[in-house]
Amino acid sequence: MKFFVKIFLSIILTVPLCFAEEYLYILNDSCILDLYSNASEYFKNSPILVIKDPHGLLLRFEIVDIANNCKRLSADTYKKVKYVEQFLAKMNNPVIIEVHVNEIPENCARLHKKWEISTLIANNIESVILLPKGKLARNKIHSVGFGEFLPPKNTPNNGGNYINRVDIMILCDINGE
Repeated sequence: MKFFVKIFLSIILTVPLCFAEEYLYILNDSCILDLYSNASEYFKNSPILVIKDPHGLLLRFEIVDIANNCKRLSADTYKKVKYVEQFLAKMNNPVIIEVHVNEIPENCARLHKKWEISTLIANNIESVILLPKGKLARNKIHSVGFGEFLPPKNTPNNGGNYINRVDIMILCDINGE
């Protein structure tokens, strides 16, 4: 019985330490620092915010206007996506496109739910980035629409308290790639 108690205690005491070390390693990852310095320089005079994240780098911009038919990207959003695409083409990291939509035009609200519109926008952004002559690999890009389910946090340094926003997460794996 004492043998099993010792094994159980050793597992309980060592498992959290392993995960804690991995989490700290991701936070201090040189990949994030390299991405952050490159992105900060690239986007310094643009409406795109660059934010460090434990998983990689977050590029955030506001959706200023949702196109009238709610299915296409507005000219402003398209322009921002093409600008981000040029930056993404320089790397091989996986990318997750997240779209958060909380306020929509009345004509769109009659036709679609907010999460449906955010999913449509996320898929359109992914399509723009993956055009036939796109520079990014299909298996590296993923998109998701959250609608109103992840509202902006009310903190002073959350990187833009945008109600309608696009978050493009550039991921770093544990090896720093």
